[in-house]
Amino acid sequence: MSDGGKGSKPRPFSVDQKTFDNNWDRIFKKEDNTGTDKNDYQDVLSTEDCVVDALEEYKRQAQELWNDSCTSPRKQ
Repeated sequence: MSDGGKGSKPRPFSVDQKTFDNNWDRIFKKEDNTGTDKNDYQDVLSTEDCVVDALEEYKRQAQELWNDSCTSPRKQ
């Protein structure tokens, strides 16, 4: 019976190793599918941190206003 050509021997490359490595880097390392450099993601994370800080400050101010409204004397 034939084993269908399966075995432990790897298939031969259709391109040289340098071309393979360059293509691998082009696809997986240097840019993502959107064409954005991966270093740009650090900028996104920094922006996200700024938004989180702003929301925390907003929450703090809102809590302060609420506390002031609950503790100030009522007008009759």
